[in-house]
Amino acid sequence: MELRKFKEKSHKKVGIVIFTLVCILLISGVIIYQTFAIFQVDTTQNVINGKIEDPGDLYFAFYKDGIIQNEMPQKDEGYMLDKQSFCGVNGVKDEKIIPSLDRDTWSIIVTGMRNSRTKCNLYFTKTYNETTLYDLSGNGYDGTFKGAKVQKDENGNLGIYFDGKDDFVDVVDLPASINWESGFIVEFEAMWKAFSTYSRILDFGNGPESDNIFVTNYAANASLSLGTRYGKRGSDENYGAFSQAAVPVVSIDKDKKNFYKLIVKKEENNIIIDIYKKSNLSGTITYDVTQTGNIVKNILRTENYLGKSNWTADGYFFGYIYSLKITDSKNNIILWYDF
Repeated sequence: MELRKFKEKSHKKVGIVIFTLVCILLISGVIIYQTFAIFQVDTTQNVINGKIEDPGDLYFAFYKDGIIQNEMPQKDEGYMLDKQSFCGVNGVKDEKIIPSLDRDTWSIIVTGMRNSRTKCNLYFTKTYNETTLYDLSGNGYDGTFKGAKVQKDENGNLGIYFDGKDDFVDVVDLPASINWESGFIVEFEAMWKAFSTYSRILDFGNGPESDNIFVTNYAANASLSLGTRYGKRGSDENYGAFSQAAVPVVSIDKDKKNFYKLIVKKEENNIIIDIYKKSNLSGTITYDVTQTGNIVKNILRTENYLGKSNWTADGYFFGYIYSLKITDSKNNIILWYDF
């Protein structure tokens, strides 16, 4: 009789233990599911572009202005993927797994993924507000809207609109620590709606004829030009200029959004400028710089504009600028505006 009672008590204890373990496992499962749920890709949303055999292998955490969200911002909200975004496995960052944003399809592309349970922390940063154009490079070279404003063009593309009358963006001072002397790259997307005389995409300098770097349409023509000043006319014995000729091999299509890229480099006594349009090399221009011996000075520049020239006789830009990125010869981003 005592043995039977002991067995019954033992069975009850075992039952309690099993029930407790089952409850713990169920609760743990719910917690784990909830933990990963916010990271898991919703296949009904266009958030990934690529071939992944098991969508459960890849998880996203979306951060908008530092706050975690259930989905990424919409294309027309004015956000971009911040460079602090990263991917990893088991909580460890993996430098070889790289997330990027395809702006055309507004999709996240992940390259270098080798393991399951890859988790990507995606941080989205506001590119502008009513007064400020933010530098996405992290260097703090922000711009202030002076009449220019962000809006959609007739095709629904978001960009900075300049009315061609008096609109521009005033960019903060650019310090002497920026390395221009070894060469640089200017990439931008723009649409000209008219060709005012030397209307600028950008003009960085210290006033007219003073250490300028500028990208413009040549004269009142639909051709692309890049120019610089080395020193200041009348006060610097080393004053010189280059790239002040039209670039007929690179035409600008009026009322059409296009991508342009200018690679400026020094080779011995020559300045070489490779010019791309729509990612295709359109021509190479060579200039003899024996007079100056360099491209531009690494010097403080305080008069820096988008859409406006440092020369009062030149016209204002009329159209849209959708993106602008400038990098140095070592591929370090100097400044970056994008939408």
